[in-house]
Parts: sequence; C-alpha cells; structure tokens
Amino acid sequence: MIPVVLASQSPARRQILTAAGIDPVVIVSEVDEPAIESTFEGSVADLTTALSEAKARAVVDRVLASCPAPLATADTAVIIAGDSLLEHGGRAIGKPGTAERTREVWADIAGAWTALHTGHTIAVIKRPSTSTANFELVDVRSQRSTTSVLIGEPTPEELEAYIATEEPFHVAGALTIDGYGGAFVERLVGDHLTVLGLSLPVVRDVVRDAGLFWPDLWSPRE
Repeated sequence: MIPVVLASQSPARRQILTAAGIDPVVIVSEVDEPAIESTFEGSVADLTTALSEAKARAVVDRVLASCPAPLATADTAVIIAGDSLLEHGGRAIGKPGTAERTREVWADIAGAWTALHTGHTIAVIKRPSTSTANFELVDVRSQRSTTSVLIGEPTPEELEAYIATEEPFHVAGALTIDGYGGAFVERLVGDHLTVLGLSLPVVRDVVRDAGLFWPDLWSPRE
C-alpha cells in the first residue's frame, strides 16, 4: 500500500477518495490563494492548475520537514491536491464568502451555461534507500478537467433560503451539486466528480503516468 496525503480541507474531496478505497491523511496547504490569483496572467482553467500545484508543493515541503506518523514506515507516498473555479463570461468565480457576494454571483449565473474547472496535481515522494532516510520529491504532475454546468433559476425566496444555509459561501461558484445546491443545477456535460472537486479518472491517469499502480493506493480492507 502507498499512503496518500490529501492537500485539501474539502470534505467532498476526502469523501471522493474514501469512496474509491483510499483513506487519505489530510494536511491543509494553507496556500495564499488570493495572492496567487492576483498575479496570475493565464486563463481561469490554467489558474486552477497553478493553484493545485502550489498546494501540492506546499504540503510536500511540510511532509519533508516533518513526516506525519502514518507515513513513517512508507517508502513511497503520494500527495494529491485539487482546486476548482467556476468560469462565466471569461471570469473566475471562486468561493463568495458572504451573502451579498452570493446574491451577486447568482444574479449573474442563473439560467446560464458555465464551466467548472478543476486542477489536479499529484506529487510523488520516495525515500532514496532505507526506510530511515528522509523523503525526497521525485515527481510532480498536473492535469485539469472541465465540466459544463447549466445553472437553474431559483426563485428569489428559494435563493434566500439557500443563502441562509451558508453552504454557497464556502464552495466555488456559490453552489455545489452534493448539497442543497444540487436542486438548482439543470444539467452537467462532463465528469460530475470534476464539479465536486476531484475527478477520479484524471487522478488515476496522473498516478499511472507517474509509474504507480492505482490499486496500490487503496487502503487495506478490514
């Protein structure tokens, strides 16, 4: 078994991995996302990849500096990071954070087709020789996926009720399909897991490209 570190505090990303047989160690990257976004000059899609790579590298640095107990006896470990943004009208829509901003987002996206981009970065760390040696970073790979999302049109009363849950404050694009917001999404074209924040087919592809066997990441079954 190869232990997995999830560089995210997202419950949805953790649940996706857990359902796929992977019980990750969670280490939050604490990356300053607004700082990266403010200086980034590429597309919205490319920004998600840049953010996911920054998160992965930040967690790699923390693991190399202080190895967490679940990785203590491992020769190889994988760090998985993801970042998602909703794009509409060529602009990125991240987590609104407040009721006022949520209303602004929904006034713009209701009834429209949008694009949900998720960047994925996989970092592989290995011990050079013995189990007592420190880990070294040996590979970093990124890939993104995009799903088209047709946003529904909640009534003003429904939107206020949704805002009252505070769910949209904390998710990219001010909605999520695995919660209250799922009723306000009309159609998806693409991988629904991309919308939830982590596309398993993409993660598997990147893990395989790094020369690892995907089932080796599965946690032991009791």
